[in-house]
Amino acid sequence: MTEGSDPDGNDVPTSPGDPAIISRRLFAGAAALSAMGLATLNTSARALASPPDHRSLGDTLDQKPVMDAAINGDHQVSDEIVKAKIRRALLSGPEIIARQATVAEMDAQGKMTVLRPGTNHWVCVPGNENIIGQADMCADPMGMRWMLDVFARRPKPSNTTPGLIYMLNGALQRSYTDPFDRTSPAIPIGPHWMILWPFDSTLAGLPTVMRDAGTLVMFAGTPYAHLHICGSPWDGNEYHPGDRGVWTMTYARP
Repeated sequence: MTEGSDPDGNDVPTSPGDPAIISRRLFAGAAALSAMGLATLNTSARALASPPDHRSLGDTLDQKPVMDAAINGDHQVSDEIVKAKIRRALLSGPEIIARQATVAEMDAQGKMTVLRPGTNHWVCVPGNENIIGQADMCADPMGMRWMLDVFARRPKPSNTTPGLIYMLNGALQRSYTDPFDRTSPAIPIGPHWMILWPFDSTLAGLPTVMRDAGTLVMFAGTPYAHLHICGSPWDGNEYHPGDRGVWTMTYARP
């Protein structure tokens, strides 16, 4: 997930003039402009690539990466690696969102590197499976602002409306009680999505312990408390007029 960092998440010096590196301030400002479809971010990436077309997700996954190479320290990463990162990032969110989303990498400090500019206000991040806490995801502007606030260890998130983040490939993270925990053993988490707003678990009557299905308030009692929904919004079958209900039997542990 980390262009501009090594596999351990440490910063690697980059050229001051490298146009692929987007500062946190520039990216956060662009992400806030949802109505403009990340206009500032795309403007910064204009010299790197042409805008993507509107083909299906399958075609988008197989397209030639918009950058001939990504810059990682002082050596180039091959097109195939960039393509794999784009593919993984797009699979972390719903197809209707990911198809036209900007794809960008995020390092441990929240610095963004554009791999493919998009045409909507969503950003999909490929993540890094070798670094705990750097999951692949698709975020809307308020969701990305919330996530950047976590990376910056701000006392509370700055999003002014609820944000959304999809992590449909699952994640590994250190804690479900402390957003800034970087030392506890890793917790495996299945596919999920998040509504990023300060939910009160007591008032909502929702659990606060990590689970493999259902819903909980993660980071309960902190400013970063949010609704964490395990599974995909598209799990299950749609109802159509005339369908009948089928009640399945389940087993309980003794």
